[in-house]
Amino acid sequence: MEWSTKAIETDRPFGSWAEDLADAFVPLEPRKIAEQSFRGTISRTDVASIQISRVEATKHVVLRLRSHIARSTGDVYFVNLQLEGVGRYTQRGHEQICGPGDLAIVDTTEPFEIENCRNFGLFCFAVPRQLLPGALAERPRLRLSATEAGCALSRTLAGHAELCLRAKQDSGISTFGAQHVVDLIAHAPGILEERASERAGPSILLSMMLDHIDRHSDDPELAAAALAARFRCSERYVHRLFSTTGRSVGEHVNEKRIAACTSKLLDRNAARKTIAEIAFAAGFRDISHFNRLFKRSNGLAPREFRRVAATR
Repeated sequence: MEWSTKAIETDRPFGSWAEDLADAFVPLEPRKIAEQSFRGTISRTDVASIQISRVEATKHVVLRLRSHIARSTGDVYFVNLQLEGVGRYTQRGHEQICGPGDLAIVDTTEPFEIENCRNFGLFCFAVPRQLLPGALAERPRLRLSATEAGCALSRTLAGHAELCLRAKQDSGISTFGAQHVVDLIAHAPGILEERASERAGPSILLSMMLDHIDRHSDDPELAAAALAARFRCSERYVHRLFSTTGRSVGEHVNEKRIAACTSKLLDRNAARKTIAEIAFAAGFRDISHFNRLFKRSNGLAPREFRRVAATR
């Protein structure tokens, strides 16, 4: 079975996506993160009491609300294996941040939120609750990418999922693959060891940090030390990760802040806000520093930039 977003109407920015999600999974509410055209595809196979789906889509948020649960039947876990992008899963007060190769689990009988702040791909395993250990969904993180054994498990899961999607639905191969998927998920916590974040693949951890900057650039405390505390690694390691991008942590943060200020100065609805108010709201503390960075980025001082923009 396959679903793909149909033509997008003005009053329906996601097109048919909400209906596609309900048909493929359970009722969910998609919400936009950024103003951009949306695309999404789902491929699904049903075998041996579980559903295996591959989802690829533009960045967005999906929510499972109490109103959805009230009109739903079934009692399943969604176990997502992140393939691309970074996902942030929130349920029961727990937050899971998953990079490629990591697992996240949500219980469809309770509200949850899944935020993919970048374009993403994932495998979704819909598994009846009784097939998995009772305490599995209580574990807030299943970061398979943190250990060699976890990485091997992730690759094996992805291989079985691909096999099931490609095989005929009633074939012995797909049944074999689906049974192994359930066993591998059930034993995932047992093969994982709690390790420091520095054991995670550097590219995965860097993606998580960049995603955190995207969402929290207005925090005036955001710097290498804050990232080190947030992701439980050393400040030196943070600097080493960012050195691979050719820019420092501060340069990444300031780029986001300057972009936010530029957008505000172009917004006629923000005309009554002072430049200082805009700069402070974006996370800057020093107006002189802000003015220098803004002129370096836009070629004009903020006051002159606003004046020129108002005449256009």
